[in-house]
Amino acid sequence: MTEELEDIKTFILDEGKSWKSIQDIRGEFNPKLKESIRANSRKEALERATDVVYQTLESMGKIGIDFQSVCPGHGIGHLTRDYTASLALLKRLDADPRDLFVGFVGGSLHDIGCTLVERYQEHNRVVRHAEAGALTFLSLSDNLELNNAEKTSIAHSIAAHTHYRRDEEVSCSDGVARTIQPYQELDESGKPILSVWIPRWIDRLDCNGPAFPARHYLTLAEEHKDFDGEAHFDVKFEAHMRPLARPMDKQVDAEGRRDQTMSEHMIMFGNSQSKESPYGKHDYGTMIRMRDSAKAKLFRITDAVTEMTGDYSSSQERNIRDRFTDFLGRNIEPTELGIKTATTLDKMFGQLPEESRQAWLKGFNTLMSGYNCWADERLNQIEGFSEKTYKLPTIAGDVKHIIKPYRD
Repeated sequence: MTEELEDIKTFILDEGKSWKSIQDIRGEFNPKLKESIRANSRKEALERATDVVYQTLESMGKIGIDFQSVCPGHGIGHLTRDYTASLALLKRLDADPRDLFVGFVGGSLHDIGCTLVERYQEHNRVVRHAEAGALTFLSLSDNLELNNAEKTSIAHSIAAHTHYRRDEEVSCSDGVARTIQPYQELDESGKPILSVWIPRWIDRLDCNGPAFPARHYLTLAEEHKDFDGEAHFDVKFEAHMRPLARPMDKQVDAEGRRDQTMSEHMIMFGNSQSKESPYGKHDYGTMIRMRDSAKAKLFRITDAVTEMTGDYSSSQERNIRDRFTDFLGRNIEPTELGIKTATTLDKMFGQLPEESRQAWLKGFNTLMSGYNCWADERLNQIEGFSEKTYKLPTIAGDVKHIIKPYRD
């Protein structure tokens, strides 16, 4: 760990200091900062945004930030899908180039804070992975060709990608109670601030579709707490893998604690992809088309699991599990940690009850088939950019190689 990285990590983990800096970002942000954003066309927005993403990742690599060790599900694979989703949206979304510029950078980099704050160990923190990402970006921004309005707007967009809907009081690890408040997402006239909403859209596009159950599965190797939109709940592998799809009010255990299964978690996310949802109420145009296409593929997976009609022989089971383990380590999280975690999960899967295994074997088959279709769509959506656009320092020499499915 370099001295600079150690200083950044020490600062972020000290919530007394880092929380004050987050409040400063909130206070400095104003939708009128857009007037100082330098992007007069879609072409200029793309060129500047990809340069900023490239340079930020390059700077992170130089100080020793290693995406190879990020918790599976939020590492290289997720960042690559976020980046390619940003390319797809920027190429087609009808929006002010200045919003596209900030939204593209914030959307591509929204989870860089996972390199310093463990994604599933943040329930007793107010400076969570989103805030850590904003502070990390700001700490490196002096190396970027950005004015102060651009720096503040991008940092705010990264922090605000976590869509807080209400005040939340948190008893922090340092013993101090602090209150998280929703980020500013509407301007004075009540219109959505797209530089805030675009990173949320990018994040939602990877919390939807066939890649999402796969990346969520990679988080299950260790018990942890997840969030269901209302509260945190405990996640334990065997219970989470039950092929159940109950109404939200029935997803509790005998003691009344939230007991959401993986299928129910996927259905919850899929149902949030609509104009009626507080998360999707401002979706329009290209976002709606991409969202709905992904949602249809996601529901095909949950339907396959909850129908519980699998009847696979032991040799068929072994074949599906081997292909799925390989798929997780090649496409979803192509790191040594991703491969190791996928292998660990396969062993855990083998200990599940027969009913759960049969249901999810059918789900895995449907997932991999859906991913092939999704990947073809995404690769088509990002055609036509320069070769440099597809390169991400410390992430991939060509992002298309991570997206491209490894078909048998």
